[in-house]
Amino acid sequence: MASFTLLITSSPFKSTQHEAALRFARAALSQKNEANDSLHCIKRVFFYGDAVLVANVAQQSPQGQQSTLAGWLELAKTHQVALHACIANSLRRGIADESERSRYDLEAAVLHPTFQLMGLGEMTEAYSDSDRLIQF
Repeated sequence: MASFTLLITSSPFKSTQHEAALRFARAALSQKNEANDSLHCIKRVFFYGDAVLVANVAQQSPQGQQSTLAGWLELAKTHQVALHACIANSLRRGIADESERSRYDLEAAVLHPTFQLMGLGEMTEAYSDSDRLIQF
């Protein structure tokens, strides 16, 4: 079984890289062997730079458009894929969980609860315990 970590670096609002990453993940996870076991696993998805904007629970997609956040949440729920947002990039963009909200005395915690804030150390660890790191 091949294991992947996905690194997403682009904004969900300015490119189609999130959709490409979701298509890749779904295709990889759908491949099965003769015993109907998965051939691949996605260990985690790490959002870096403007990609962390997808983790903002307060966002609203334009009417009639598919929510990129909803796509990631469905992937996480269906396939138990961990969604990690870079803590420094998230805080810089006003995205915090309850712990960081309290630490910095922020008014709201807008990190979707399915996401976890992680540092670059965890990203390095993710790189070393996956067969492949794929950047979108």
